[in-house]
Amino acid sequence: MTAMLPRFVVCEDGTEYLERFTRFLGDDFTFIPARDFASARAAAASADGVLLDLDFRRTPRDRLVDENGPVPADLDDDRRWRLAETQGILILRQLRGAGVALPAILFADLDDAARRDFLKQTLAPLTIASSQLGIRDIGGLLRTVLVRR
Repeated sequence: MTAMLPRFVVCEDGTEYLERFTRFLGDDFTFIPARDFASARAAAASADGVLLDLDFRRTPRDRLVDENGPVPADLDDDRRWRLAETQGILILRQLRGAGVALPAILFADLDDAARRDFLKQTLAPLTIASSQLGIRDIGGLLRTVLVRR
């Protein structure tokens, strides 16, 4: 009998991360796709961690969330854009509110150290990683997150 590979939910509005991680790290980890909060929450039940993109521009309006949960599909373009550009943070905030305490990695290039520290403190356990990280570094980061768990 072979041991199950560690499972990570990959929450993004496309498939770029999922395809890259599966191709290069699929021998060591299993990656579960999630396109929005609802699918991430469902997938988290059988996962060891959550990987999130920050920007969800391609996500339909009716699948976006804000600080309070799902948003109305008729929100204006400006609010839709503001929510989409930080959707990964908002999804993680909703996951934490729903009791999902899995380690999370947010792929985001945040220049503001105070903002990074605030997010790490309020959404712990959270690692913020550059979206430019190489695949070997990502593999190492996934292993580190599992050890800390």
